[in-house]
Amino acid sequence: MKKNWCYFNGKITTIDKIKISPYDIGLLRGYGVFDVMVAFNQNPFILEAHYKRLQNSAKELKLKVPISQKDYRKIIEKLIQKNGYKDSTIRTILTGGKSPDAFSIGNPTFFILIEKFHHYPEAIYQKGAKVITLEFERYRPKAKITNYVEAIRNQDIKKKQKALEIVFVKEGKVLEASTSNIFLCNNRTLITTKERILLGTTRNLVIELAEKNGFKVEQREIKEAELLKSQEVFLTATNKNIVPIVNVDGKKIGNGKVGEKTQELMNILAQFIKNY
Repeated sequence: MKKNWCYFNGKITTIDKIKISPYDIGLLRGYGVFDVMVAFNQNPFILEAHYKRLQNSAKELKLKVPISQKDYRKIIEKLIQKNGYKDSTIRTILTGGKSPDAFSIGNPTFFILIEKFHHYPEAIYQKGAKVITLEFERYRPKAKITNYVEAIRNQDIKKKQKALEIVFVKEGKVLEASTSNIFLCNNRTLITTKERILLGTTRNLVIELAEKNGFKVEQREIKEAELLKSQEVFLTATNKNIVPIVNVDGKKIGNGKVGEKTQELMNILAQFIKNY
C-alpha cells in the first residue's frame, strides 16, 4: 500500500504515525483553524495568500502558526514530491493542543495533509450547478475555524435536492456558501459581499483579475431578492475555481444556462492558473 506522507508537529512522517491526544482542545472544544490549498502540476497555487490567511485565522483564536512562510513552502514542496500526485489538495490544521483542564490552550498541534486533488465533473462547469439557501451566519468569519457543524448536518438535505452547495443567508442578506464565496453578475458588474464572511483566496484573486479585465466590482451587502433577479451567479473556491450557478432553491437564474460573463471569467482564471 502506498504511504501517505504528512507533516506533524515538526516532523515529516506518515499518516499512520500521527497521534493526537484525546485531550487536544481541537477535539474536545473544536478550538482550531485550518486552511485548504491546491497544487497544480506539483506547484502550490497562491501559497502566500493561503499562508497569510492561516496566520490571520490563528490570530483570531490567539494561536500562532509555528513555522515561517519560507519553511511552510519548503515542507509542502517536499510533501508534494514524496506523495507524487500531479495535482494535490493541501490541508493545514492548527489547534489549541493538549489542554491541562480541557479549556486552557496548550502546546499547539500543527499538521499538514496531502491528498490527491479530485476535479469536479466538467458538466458542472459546462451546464452550471444548483444551490440551496440556509438561514445561518458563520461564527467568527474572519477565521477559517474547524467548526462546520451547520454545513455538515445539512448535507443530507443538499444531496436530496441535488445541490452543489449551501448558501448562507441571514436576515434577508446573502453572505457566503458553506465552502465557497458567491458573486452576482449583471452586465459587467460583479457584486459580492465583504462583511460577515470568510474572504476566500480565490474570491480575492477573481476580484483582482476581473478588475484588470474591464469588470466593475461592488463589494457590499446583497439582499436575498437580488440573488434571484441577477443575470448570472457564480461561486469561487480553492477546490472549485469558478462554478456557474443556474438554479437557486429550484428557481432559475437568468435563462438557466451558464452566462457569457461567467464563462469569460472562467477562461481568465483558467489562463492565470495555466501561466502561474
